[in-house]
Amino acid sequence: MIACILVGLIGVPVWVMGASEIPGDTLYLQAEDAVSEGSYEQAYHLFMNASEAYAAEGNGGKKKEALRQAKRISWMFAEMTLNRTAADETIQTAFPNFTADEREAFLEPGASIQFESDGQVYYFEGIARNIQYHNKTLSQNYTRKLGESPFFDQISPYISAPRDEKNPLYQNHTFRGTGVLSIPRDQLPDTGTLQIWYPLPVSIDSQSDVQVLSVQPEEYVVSGPVTTGTIGEVYLEIPLEKFRDDFLNVSVNVSWTTSPRILDLDPETIPMYDTSDPLYLRYTKSQPNINITPEITARAHDIVGDETNPYKQARLIYDYILNTLPYSNVPHSYFAAMPIPESDFMHNTGFGDCGTQSAYFAALCRAVGIPARAPGGYQIVPGHQGTHFWAEFYLPEYGWIPVDVTVAEAADWAYNATPEQAKEYKDFYFGNLDPYRFIIQTDVDESFSGEPNPDILMTFVHQKPAVVCTSSDSDIEMLGMIYASYTFEDITAE
Repeated sequence: MIACILVGLIGVPVWVMGASEIPGDTLYLQAEDAVSEGSYEQAYHLFMNASEAYAAEGNGGKKKEALRQAKRISWMFAEMTLNRTAADETIQTAFPNFTADEREAFLEPGASIQFESDGQVYYFEGIARNIQYHNKTLSQNYTRKLGESPFFDQISPYISAPRDEKNPLYQNHTFRGTGVLSIPRDQLPDTGTLQIWYPLPVSIDSQSDVQVLSVQPEEYVVSGPVTTGTIGEVYLEIPLEKFRDDFLNVSVNVSWTTSPRILDLDPETIPMYDTSDPLYLRYTKSQPNINITPEITARAHDIVGDETNPYKQARLIYDYILNTLPYSNVPHSYFAAMPIPESDFMHNTGFGDCGTQSAYFAALCRAVGIPARAPGGYQIVPGHQGTHFWAEFYLPEYGWIPVDVTVAEAADWAYNATPEQAKEYKDFYFGNLDPYRFIIQTDVDESFSGEPNPDILMTFVHQKPAVVCTSSDSDIEMLGMIYASYTFEDITAE
């Protein structure tokens, strides 16, 4: 979907009257004015016109900056594709039994993810999916029709089963992962250098024996592989003139062992925090996507009330998100372009996916003095592999305690879950974590070695490679996101 959007928006720029005769600086200032007025489409075309004018003037630096601004605006629209009529039709197709008035209610401000540009409202392409996610009956009807309750069916039967060698939930698992980036050659310039920061697994207590089995093409590896610290990566520089096949291919092969994380603590004996500890200071302050605003601080204190035990405070925050802020798909490219902190978006709109929910959990914890963070990578639950983020909070002497609000919420979608099973399942994901994980970064906003970089907009999530080519006028970063994938195989039995 994103690729089609970009072709429609970027591939056919609309030129303003006499643009070729207007100086680049004039067009650039007009574009900035359009942005300040919320006329983003107009601003996009003005930035594109400015880039052409700068090129004619021989000003390559300003041309590049105008293209960067146009790229930023294109990301705003990448997932916000529907006008009001199209949004209504999307809802009607998904839910044909809804009346016109029922559909209309979801199109109102606050009821769906939307923004205004050039006097028109644009809606998130996932509007119908979010209607389902926010309604337990619709979600359960979906899993009933599917004949499966994803995540719940794979995890719930093993939570209270004997913890022996037959119980996969409580055993170590060894995985092999294959990452592939395959970009059509005709979408890249003939010459220049393609810079690639490819994500790798990072070694932490619950993810060990990390091995990078291969990186291809190996001869173009500049640094790494790095699998220690806060983020895993390998950096390549590929001379494009040496590649003439139909696709430019990059691949990595890795293996690692993941351990389940099972809570074993006495909530009544939590030591006091050392508030001068660097760890405490690092993980109780604001960062770009775990943002502690006065409003979030007030909400956090409302949630925890008079409770002072950090373990119990974190549980109150977990329950608050589970019970009041259901999972949603959200437009991360829009967040990156605006930019909007993940935690702010969840707080202000009530919409959030795994990353947004996890960042918000961490922000609420930090707001009451609990160190917290949001690790990410992939989940590898059997039959359900995909990108994922979760959260952790820190307790003295016990370390990082895992929390997965999103996977816990799968109990609410499960058509076959009894109330007792749903409670057991949700309880498990506060303090425990399954072994089906591929961890790339220990916290949201951890940076690849090449950041900050003006050509990289997606700076907070690194499940896909960051790709840059300064000799190209196209959005090479988006191509890297579209044409990259990771696949996984559980090789424990081997």
